[in-house]
Amino acid sequence: MSDGYKAFFKIFTQVSKAIHSGEKSPEILHSIVAHIKDILEAKGCIYWIIDRDKRAILTKYSHGFSYRSLEEMDYGTLIGLFDRGWGPLSFIEDARHDPRIPDLERLGKRRVGSISGIYFDIAGSLEGILAIYFHDRRELRSDELELVSALGEQGAIALQKAISFDEKMIDNMRRMVEGLAMALEAKDEQTHGHSVRVASLARMVAKELDLNDSEIETIYHGGLLHDIGKIGMEDTILQRLGILTKSEMDVVRRHPEIGAKITRPINFLSDVEPLILHHHERFDGTGYPDGLKGRDIPLGARILTACDAFETMLAGRRHLAQMSVEDAAHNMSSEGGRHFDPQIVKALFSGLIKCPEVLGLNESALRSLENHREQVRFISNFKETVSF
Repeated sequence: MSDGYKAFFKIFTQVSKAIHSGEKSPEILHSIVAHIKDILEAKGCIYWIIDRDKRAILTKYSHGFSYRSLEEMDYGTLIGLFDRGWGPLSFIEDARHDPRIPDLERLGKRRVGSISGIYFDIAGSLEGILAIYFHDRRELRSDELELVSALGEQGAIALQKAISFDEKMIDNMRRMVEGLAMALEAKDEQTHGHSVRVASLARMVAKELDLNDSEIETIYHGGLLHDIGKIGMEDTILQRLGILTKSEMDVVRRHPEIGAKITRPINFLSDVEPLILHHHERFDGTGYPDGLKGRDIPLGARILTACDAFETMLAGRRHLAQMSVEDAAHNMSSEGGRHFDPQIVKALFSGLIKCPEVLGLNESALRSLENHREQVRFISNFKETVSF
């Protein structure tokens, strides 16, 4: 066995052990690009992680000469340079004069000769591109390509394991959140299903506002847990909502702060905490606990405020009469700019018109929403400037 093979075999073994021992994938990928660069005596090595569906570069790991013209490519340029239609391997013989490589530095492009790029499947639409660049004109030998491919594949495996772990973790977190919500609603048969319906409405509104997947997930969890602060309240108070004394109402008004305290120690709910804390603020500043006004209220909390109120109107409570969609929509539209953010009310109505199955609405209800949507006082050129 040659010294080169011995070195590669040793590195391969180290990387494999790191993967199976649970070492973090960024550390493994940094190790892979560093070893490939050193053993091949290359100028540098880069491992990109891309998402084909989103047409985006997610991250990259590099070692060696910082070749800005290659490292700082955008997604379109990168895919044009390493075209998978040519097969798993791309070879750029003369990088100095290749017009597809942007000249982002005065001397950098002149200091690189040939580049070899290799594709790896990771998971779903995720792919890896491993690029090795040399000072002179050099093509990988078949044995070098075989060994580099083996190391690159190990990097893909490390990412596959990390993605699988993350998916399981997220699923476990989701189950935990739903369990907390169900524990609350088990205290009062009247509110059974309220949090799930609010969460579904909030997710629909977030999508209507074109928020990203992470924000939508956070707002959905906020909907599930918005009333979690009521879990320690006396059952007699929860059963008398609508006819409470002032002192009892003061107790109820503490539930957003109690809910925020409950979720604060749970790291993965850190983004949910402000939504729980502020879901009873009012757009005109007359809400609680902090009297926030307008866009000072987190966007996710404004969404929950509207969805919580609308669901409660439609469902009713023991001492609060159930409303028709017509009456609930009238209340929501007339309170736009006062109790509710008018942009959110419009998005709520628009979302339900597109997706009536969220609440099982009939044609008459949809006509009511359509009519009242046009009556919401709308803030023109509304632009979100704060976090959700």
